[in-house]
Amino acid sequence: MQIKVNFLCRDSILAAPIVLDLVLFADLAQRAAMNGIQEWLSFYFKSPQCAPNLYPEHDLFIQSMKLKNTLRYLMGEEQITHLGLDYYYHL
Repeated sequence: MQIKVNFLCRDSILAAPIVLDLVLFADLAQRAAMNGIQEWLSFYFKSPQCAPNLYPEHDLFIQSMKLKNTLRYLMGEEQITHLGLDYYYHL
């Protein structure tokens, strides 16, 4: 009888870039004096946290938009909306 186990730690290799992103974003939040729960980072977590009076958002598209809009806000750029008002108003 023979048991062969291949333990190559492939999960760790795949998770490393995600952990690095989280560390860099946490450092950015600290430099921008953003304290408390970082809801804009919920894109990276299976069970996102939020303020006590809010419902946690599980929609990946909305989580992605929160992440992108927060980064755009920190850079001083215009935030992205999908209201479709470009068709009605000429800016």
